[in-house]
Amino acid sequence: MSLVVLVLALAVLAASLGMLVAMYVKDKPIYGVVSLGMLLGPGTILAFTYVTIA
Repeated sequence: MSLVVLVLALAVLAASLGMLVAMYVKDKPIYGVVSLGMLLGPGTILAFTYVTIA
């Protein structure tokens, strides 16, 4: 199970880095916004859930 989560996390990281590179190459700022959302979104949701429950 943890191996699957690790592989999925690495896939999200690779996709996010690819979008950041595409943002610089194509000069499309929306790619950067989506990329940062992919990186920060899950952690932010988990943090808010933890604060709400704790």
